[in-house]
Amino acid sequence: MKCQEAIPISNNEMRKIHRGGEEQPARPVGRKVNVSQSRREVHSAAENRTRAPKAPKSPKPPKEKSKHPLLRFIGRTLATVLCLGIMLGSVVAVGMVFYVVQATANDGDLLDLDNIQLSQSSMVVATDPDTGAQVEYATLRSSNSHRVWADLEQIPSNLQYAFICTEDKDFYSEPGVNFKRTIGAMINEYLLPIYSSKQGASTLEQQLIKNLTDDNSASGIDGALRKVREIYRALCLSRSYSKETILEAYLNTISFTGTIQGVQTAANEYFNKDVSQLSLWECATIASITKNPTNYNPYTNPENLINRRNFIMYNMWQQGVISEEDYRNGAAQPLVLAEEDSGKKPSTVTSYFTDALFNEVVQDIMAKEGISESEAQKLLYTGGFTIEATVNTKLQSQMENLMLNTDDAYFPAGWHEEEVTSISDDDVQVFNEDGTPKTRTGEDGTVYYYRNVRTQAAMVTLDYDGNVLAIVGGLGEKTKSLSLNRAYNVERQTGSTIKPIGAYALGIEYGLVNWSTMLNNSPLYQKQDMIIRDEDYCRKNGLMGLSDKQLRAYPNAWRSWPRNYGGNYGDGSDLPLWNGLARSLNTIAIRVGDLVGASNIFNFVYNTLQLNTLDPTNDVGLAQMVMGSQTKGVTPMALAAAFQIFYDGEYTTPHLYTRVLDRDGNIYLENNATSYQALTPDTAYVMNRLLKNVLFSSVGTASGRYPNSNGMEAFGKTGTASDEKDLWFVGGTPYYVTAVWWGYDAPYDMTKTLSKQQAKTRTCVTAWKALMEQAQADLPYKAFPTSAGVVERRYCTQSGLLAGAGCPSTAVGYYRADDLPDTCTYSHAAPQAAAPAENTDDAVPTQPVIPTDTSALDTE
Repeated sequence: MKCQEAIPISNNEMRKIHRGGEEQPARPVGRKVNVSQSRREVHSAAENRTRAPKAPKSPKPPKEKSKHPLLRFIGRTLATVLCLGIMLGSVVAVGMVFYVVQATANDGDLLDLDNIQLSQSSMVVATDPDTGAQVEYATLRSSNSHRVWADLEQIPSNLQYAFICTEDKDFYSEPGVNFKRTIGAMINEYLLPIYSSKQGASTLEQQLIKNLTDDNSASGIDGALRKVREIYRALCLSRSYSKETILEAYLNTISFTGTIQGVQTAANEYFNKDVSQLSLWECATIASITKNPTNYNPYTNPENLINRRNFIMYNMWQQGVISEEDYRNGAAQPLVLAEEDSGKKPSTVTSYFTDALFNEVVQDIMAKEGISESEAQKLLYTGGFTIEATVNTKLQSQMENLMLNTDDAYFPAGWHEEEVTSISDDDVQVFNEDGTPKTRTGEDGTVYYYRNVRTQAAMVTLDYDGNVLAIVGGLGEKTKSLSLNRAYNVERQTGSTIKPIGAYALGIEYGLVNWSTMLNNSPLYQKQDMIIRDEDYCRKNGLMGLSDKQLRAYPNAWRSWPRNYGGNYGDGSDLPLWNGLARSLNTIAIRVGDLVGASNIFNFVYNTLQLNTLDPTNDVGLAQMVMGSQTKGVTPMALAAAFQIFYDGEYTTPHLYTRVLDRDGNIYLENNATSYQALTPDTAYVMNRLLKNVLFSSVGTASGRYPNSNGMEAFGKTGTASDEKDLWFVGGTPYYVTAVWWGYDAPYDMTKTLSKQQAKTRTCVTAWKALMEQAQADLPYKAFPTSAGVVERRYCTQSGLLAGAGCPSTAVGYYRADDLPDTCTYSHAAPQAAAPAENTDDAVPTQPVIPTDTSALDTE
């Protein structure tokens, strides 16, 4: 077969190959054929020999040059600029993305709305004594901010829409950013200022971000970058949280005048209302202030505020949130704030109770967290805690009103000049007749000023579970928070109020004495014993520097001790124990204390009754533990708590709160007050009956001054420190135990400014009586608990033993059943004047024993 000459064909043609007389279509060029390497080489060589050479390509016709070279240059320039712009824009975009990611890297905590950590004021709540419901009592606010959180369900819809309609009407439909308003604001700011003022474009999300991050640069490149960060954050926030969550956070973070933060605080401060109780016009008023707290300050610019308020209500009407009638009625309302509304504005000055509570919680936070006092205070101010307080709001109010002491109704002023080294704004400074300050210059050059000071007083009431129910630490109106609290943290000498909680209670407890133990009314130490120095004699005769051994050469340098109130040494007669306690005779008490032992008394009151401000070195002595002349003394609250034991023998640590909850409602602190049996119930009941005589016996130092409270009983003890520098009364009823102190802040003899009849413990008793009659007016009758281990028995008033058949004069006493005295078998020659009987139905009336100094009937 003769080969045909190869004919060139175009690439797109199909070749026909004759096989067996049939034409078959050629395969397209480029189709893979399974041919061996050798065959491919043969074909390739054959093709190279037979293929005709390729025709040369036709040259392209030359392009004609542009007839307009300027247009060509402009086009090229624009194309270059466009390319550079795209490249630069890409770089800027990448850089901006990198910048935003880096700048917002720590937003996880700042913008975590589920665990938002804002500065939030702590709240004190109490149990309403009438309803039993928990009510808000006080708010602990710092000087920088004051915020109380409110859930969205508490916030009325009118208040929500007052903000939405004015600040961000598309809030529920936009993705966190209003791009149209944002672009317009940026053009106005950076390119073409159309408006004379800055145009707001921030959504509620963006405003919330400012509040949470404090990222608020306003102008220039910083302002532009801040806006970029803000937009990115707003978009992220809108994707992560519901609109309701965002709105709740926003309404709790906005600022108003002063330190007010959030709508709940604003409602309370401006209208003295819970936010849920706000009317339409009040909602609009609150929404107005936050726009510009200075320009719309309700106290300094009320007209501006009213105009803004009405504008907001108009927006609400126009957007269909309220009716036209609602708008017009609201716009017609005058602006009435809490301070103008019958004095309803709450005082920012905290009560003495709140001050004491604050100090107690701070100390417990310090112990829990291991932080400093200032750090604990800051945490309490800003941590949003809820403190469940023990305060009885009704009793606290009654005590505060009494301690206002209007017209010196209870506590005489007793003004006198006091020397000080500096004068404060609160001092009543003394001036000379020529108007110059009265001063004195000391030998060392110190300049002393003079101020007029008056007596002060303190009062505190507890129940028998250690709950502090009411506390007032000063007279008159309280003008400062955390001011001096004399009831809580000022120690004073106790005087004779320490006698029952130490010597007498332990004497009964140890079985050393009983109700009718006869004790001699005379000094324990006589002058000739040379045991007690006569300080006045030694001072006048220059003998103060001599030792006791050297002083024995001077018989007149010694004195008998102790003396009773008024300076008498007793009449030397034997008196039953109950009589000595009722009359607060030092001569009787010191003998009981001597039997018990000063160290035993100190250990009991210091450790068991927690009077731990006593001095373990200098206060272990009969003078300190029986007469009450301690180094510093104790606080009224601590002394009142000590007298709890005369209810049922139990002591409970005094406390002002039960629990502290964190902002999420979890228990942060729990006050597990310590309770234990300090005395047996038998001793407690005998002591209760003994102290009843102070008020109900004709010879008691507070005779007849018991409260008239539905026939309820009471007990008490008066006390006077040396030279009438501190006057006390501690009294108990079946409901309450109360301590009252009266004196000068700087100890001073009150008889130098007041008459001897005024400077009496009866002043303290009278105030206590008045308070108890108010506090118990509506309470049901209640009795003190009795003890099965205590029995009533008649005793012989001459021997103090249980009455025998031949005893001419008897009275009723209370005794522990396991410690009864013997029966009297004496042969009484003739009836003697006996100690007065108690006010019991079966007591035999007798003539009272009158002490040598009749002033002892009132005080000691």
